[in-house]
Amino acid sequence: MDHIKKLIVVLLLISCQNKPTDSSLPKAKAGKMFLTEAMFQNQTSIKLDGEWDFYYQKLLSSEEIKKNSSILKNDTLVLPGFWNEIKREGKVYSPQTYSTFRLHLTLPKSFLNGQFSFYIPHAFTTYRMYLNDILISENGTVGSSEIETKEYWLPKIVFFTPTSEDLEIILQVANYKSLNAGFRQSIEFGTQESMLRTKQVRLSLDIFLIASLFVISLYHFTLYLLKKNDQSLLYFSLYSFVSMVYKFTSGEFFLLILFPDFEWRWLIKIFFLSVYLTFPFLLIFIEKVFPSEINKKPYYIFQFIFFSFSIFVLFSESTWIEETLFPAEITMLFCCIYIFWILFKALTNKRENAAGFLLGFLFLFLTVLNDILFEKNIIKTEVYGPLGTFVLFFSQSFFLSKKYSKLYTTVEKQKIELEQTVSLKENIYRSNILSKRMELELYKKTIQPHFLMNSLSAIRYWVSESPVKSAEILDSLVGELRIILKVASKQLIPIGDEIELCKYHIGVMKLRMEKEYRFRTFGINPNEGIPPLIFHTLIENAFTHEDSIKAKLSFVILKKNIKKGENLFSVYCFIVYNHSKTKEPEVSKTGSGTGLEYVRLRLEESFSGKWSLQHGKSKKGYRVLIQIQIT
Repeated sequence: MDHIKKLIVVLLLISCQNKPTDSSLPKAKAGKMFLTEAMFQNQTSIKLDGEWDFYYQKLLSSEEIKKNSSILKNDTLVLPGFWNEIKREGKVYSPQTYSTFRLHLTLPKSFLNGQFSFYIPHAFTTYRMYLNDILISENGTVGSSEIETKEYWLPKIVFFTPTSEDLEIILQVANYKSLNAGFRQSIEFGTQESMLRTKQVRLSLDIFLIASLFVISLYHFTLYLLKKNDQSLLYFSLYSFVSMVYKFTSGEFFLLILFPDFEWRWLIKIFFLSVYLTFPFLLIFIEKVFPSEINKKPYYIFQFIFFSFSIFVLFSESTWIEETLFPAEITMLFCCIYIFWILFKALTNKRENAAGFLLGFLFLFLTVLNDILFEKNIIKTEVYGPLGTFVLFFSQSFFLSKKYSKLYTTVEKQKIELEQTVSLKENIYRSNILSKRMELELYKKTIQPHFLMNSLSAIRYWVSESPVKSAEILDSLVGELRIILKVASKQLIPIGDEIELCKYHIGVMKLRMEKEYRFRTFGINPNEGIPPLIFHTLIENAFTHEDSIKAKLSFVILKKNIKKGENLFSVYCFIVYNHSKTKEPEVSKTGSGTGLEYVRLRLEESFSGKWSLQHGKSKKGYRVLIQIQIT
């Protein structure tokens, strides 16, 4: 609740600024104003508000006013204010013309030769300012016709050194584009230091709001790019961007500071577009956040009205553009009521962040109401709309950040759980590998004793029949067993050692069976690594299942590299030819047996999941195809 309390405190502070000014502050009366040193004790600047002499449809200099004072008809006009709002004795002043304002300002003697300045807001729509008949400031070009006049809006500070207690200020104002003519904000007088500080504070506030809104917009747009299914982020980003453009074209008119020659007509268009597009994007954002609370009929009506205003602004002249302001302001008020209704429903339904959104929007509503009354010259405050928008944005950014902070926490928890799951899977995998190793050792103990028993039986026979032959068998058997002892415990061995082992085994069988066996290899690189004893096991299988008294066996190992897509495979083809057979056997795609199971376990141990084995009868023998993925 701390953020809600802070929001209420800020709201109260802003509302305090709308109180009437102190009655002790000076006011111009009948075109004259008197200043004293005491007035500056508690004030950094004095607003030159009050009754100024007013000369309708005349562009006069100080000298012309003095010469023709007896015949000139003048009125008084309260500044800040517009001359088209004067209604006295049936007089009606058109805003599309030119006029002159004059004020006699009397300073205390202590101010002579001091460093002072004026803060001059923009006029509707251009002005020239004279001090004691000397031109000190100009915005645009003041003319007596629309062709001669060039509109321009930019608040300025003018420095001067008074050499007399009596100052005569003359303002020549021309307007042919706006519905109002005059000044909406106060002209201020103060020391150079105080006015520079005031200007810097106002400009700094504008830059802060513009930069903040830009960062908020960019941040949420980036979030949207990362999570495109949440469209509320996109429309909140657009809402922030349009509000930034609004601040860019109002206040201290930062756009004109960056681009002094920017056309006034497009400045007005961009300003009104930023005002009229704010509510559509805000409505869409609310619709994405609280979809269940939206009544579609008023939602689409407001969207249609605001987009219609925007299209009209884009293709109309400035005078007609301002005609849309009053109906647009009425629509904004009704739209605010509709949004309040949505937020109250969301609060009643206990939607997440509804309370914070409601308070932020209440702050925005009060600042928008202040700006409307200020624009109508009903109250004498400042433009607070961008500040209200920033507070709403800040509150929503806080809630969205909180939301994604929770999401991040959830992701972190899921990450830890996933890591634990992966660790568990790795442990299971290691257990499976250990199990396979144990199984593999059992197969090895099954295979090797079987072969050893048969070989020893043959040696026993030949010892009595032919000691020389028994010695040859024993030498071959020792060579074979020596290699088996060397490689059996390894995962990979050079295929050259495997080929050597196969030759020893064939040599033993040749002596045992008293038959000739051929053994050939093609495409073999002796340094390539393979699991130990796989071809040795296949040859042993061949002798067990294919050999007979009439059989004539020969063995071939072929090797070739092939590429499938981005992957490279080593393909080994083990072939047993039985040259005495003529009948073509059936092909078996699946098989069993201790030898083949041993080969599979060896391949899985060394190339987990990256191998395949196919086997079956061929036309004149038996074939095993082993494929291993290299990359």
